Amino acid sequence: MGQVSAPDNDLHGRQLALLLLFFSTVGGALYFLGWLTRPNFIYDDPLVCAFIAGAACIPAYVLVEQFSWWKRLEQPTERTKTRRKRMRSRASAKARASRSGRRLRPSLLEVLIRTVRVLVGVPIALGSLAILPLGITAGHDNQRLIARGPIQQAVVVSVTEDKWSRSHEVTVKVARPGDGVAVEVDGGDQLDPEPAVGDRIDVVVDPEDPSNVVAARVDWSMPWWAWPFGIVITLVLLAMGLGIAFG
Repeated sequence: MGQVSAPDNDLHGRQLALLLLFFSTVGGALYFLGWLTRPNFIYDDPLVCAFIAGAACIPAYVLVEQFSWWKRLEQPTERTKTRRKRMRSRASAKARASRSGRRLRPSLLEVLIRTVRVLVGVPIALGSLAILPLGITAGHDNQRLIARGPIQQAVVVSVTEDKWSRSHEVTVKVARPGDGVAVEVDGGDQLDPEPAVGDRIDVVVDPEDPSNVVAARVDWSMPWWAWPFGIVITLVLLAMGLGIAFG
């Protein structure tokens, strides 16, 4: 059987908060340094920052254990003691009311907390249910637009690489058929091979919104992996929203 750590070695709330702040500061500083000196392996793989920050927490914890101020953080503040006392009194009153068959009227603070939880949790839950439909609709809209046509050729006027992107994403703009206005092509970064300035590519202009120009040779069907991924994200956010609102 594993050895249970002694209570004296357990981290308390304020100690955990400081340790989390240290972890976030070290990890954030490392990533900021990687961003300033990009390209490098830290910028390309941010998880390295988390691993280094996590490893740095161990010697940092051993070091602060030597100081008395760290030990004092284990003791609850007077405010915490008062709050705990009120909570115990409230719990005792609820228990007495339950035994006597009476319903204890909730305090104003409890009503406020419950209201905030519902106002935060319900939108999260409802928003989670829109993830899959919105993703499916976005792809189907472009498929229907291309099917209706007409497919036209447009001249590429600029290909700009996003300097903040690690996957070298590009923004492709074309001279819109009809008026020659430079507009961004939806799906231009998915064209293979990547177009160059002066190339002609097949596009469809949305008749209802001429600013929406779609690449016609891009596969707009939803990839197989997007379904389980979307379902997992939906369920996680739905559970989180319901837990916040009604947990």
